[in-house]
Amino acid sequence: MVSIVKIVRVESGILEGVANADGTVHAFQGIPYAAPPVGKLRWRPPQPVPAWSGTRKADRFGPRCVQHARAAGSIHNFGPEPESEDCLYLNVWTGAPAPDARLPVLVWIHGGAFYQGSGALPVFNGGNLARRGAVIVTVNYRLGRLGFLAHPELTRESPPATSGNYGWLDQIAALRWVQRNIAAFGGDPDCVTLMGQSVGSGCVSAFMASPYCKGLFQRAIGQSGASLGVGGRAGGTSMAFLDAAEQAGLKFMHALGAGSIDDLRQRSADEIQLSRPEIGWKVVRVLDPSQIGVEGRELAWPIIDGQILSETPRDLFLHGAQNDVPLITGANEDEDSLMFPLADSLEAFIARAHREYGDHADDFLRLYAARDDDEARRMGRAARGDETFVSQNWIWAGMQARTGRGKAYHYRFRRVPNMPDRARLGAFHGAEIPYVFRNFQVRSWGWDDWDRQLSDLMSSYWLNFARTGDPNGAGLPSWTAFHPENDATMIFGDRAAVAPVPERARLAFWRAHCLRDLPSAKRAEVLSAPAPS
Repeated sequence: MVSIVKIVRVESGILEGVANADGTVHAFQGIPYAAPPVGKLRWRPPQPVPAWSGTRKADRFGPRCVQHARAAGSIHNFGPEPESEDCLYLNVWTGAPAPDARLPVLVWIHGGAFYQGSGALPVFNGGNLARRGAVIVTVNYRLGRLGFLAHPELTRESPPATSGNYGWLDQIAALRWVQRNIAAFGGDPDCVTLMGQSVGSGCVSAFMASPYCKGLFQRAIGQSGASLGVGGRAGGTSMAFLDAAEQAGLKFMHALGAGSIDDLRQRSADEIQLSRPEIGWKVVRVLDPSQIGVEGRELAWPIIDGQILSETPRDLFLHGAQNDVPLITGANEDEDSLMFPLADSLEAFIARAHREYGDHADDFLRLYAARDDDEARRMGRAARGDETFVSQNWIWAGMQARTGRGKAYHYRFRRVPNMPDRARLGAFHGAEIPYVFRNFQVRSWGWDDWDRQLSDLMSSYWLNFARTGDPNGAGLPSWTAFHPENDATMIFGDRAAVAPVPERARLAFWRAHCLRDLPSAKRAEVLSAPAPS
């Protein structure tokens, strides 16, 4: 079937897309969804796009947000991209045979620690998914200090009396743009799936929790990440509340020698993003800088701002106050392979366990048993991966299964691509993305027949879920919905089958750690509550 959606009219003007080689998909790249957030619009909510006259060519990606480049040896480095503070662009791939096709829409939020990344990476190209009857959207948004700086002056100038979550407001503006415009591309605005990976998945979990985002999407897919730990932990570190984030913003302003927000608005985007002064509340010492490039940096991060979030995402789920939509979520077998260990020696590993886990340190040291320095480093990485990613997605599935009516489906990805250093990297953080997007062409890794079959299977599950809220379909292995009593997961490995969740005792330790600040009676209530019928 050939796509005929080439010229579309959106609210700001006319766009002309570009067809793929066989004419089955049209791509529209670099579509502005908000005004450039520059000058006086720096650190303000996204504003409407000025209209343009004539037909705008949508044949190249918009710039990504200014950022530190990934390390040259990073497995997630796909080469240089244009970048600018003027970065609020999205991309659409459509396989619609007619503008009134009303195809399911999948909106992808990229990862990168709110510090790096873009929606234009070749591995996120939506053409191969769109060819199977969908509309795919990828989004750029403000990152780092441009996207997540809170400050008392910014709070005072904002009608909601808050500041700091500009990157999240960008993502929400993109979702609202989809609601108003996606029908022109043959998409159904009432059938939108929000999906993301790593901190993109953390965004999905927060937006699923947030009443502010109600009605903007009807399904959710979160791959390797969530924001559901104590204090809204995202990526293993607590979200700040507004007052603490404002003080961090003041600290940053003074470190740059500025006297006001107006002064900071006069500084270059490079100075704001790339200078070394600390911002104060988010230290990442998780990801291997030879692969990702963020170890040890002070990062700006989303906060509990009183607007998008008035409580932690965890507590909103526990109260059953989330946007109750169906969910697919899971993580990869070797999330830890790109991680720093908790400690470099057995002695330091044991001491840190007692410092961080107190009365539960013996449980931790039994679950992550180590006899020497090498084992301590290996177990420390495993603990990092489990706490930061694997347990977060399992907890998310369990919370939705207990307090929501929309079904949750859980997975574990175990397939190891035939790549260099495969023994060390395994099914690394992000390894599932080429399978979901059907984009093996981006890496020359000797993909075999099972890789292609697994990609067909996973993308079919994802697309079925986007259409109906249920991943199951003809010819696919049955995927059982997650339930607190069955705790079953779909294993995507050298075969695909439902099995018990692996390493459940470790996950239960992290769940208890996630709930540790609750009164004991409330913890017991949460863990014993029956799932909705």
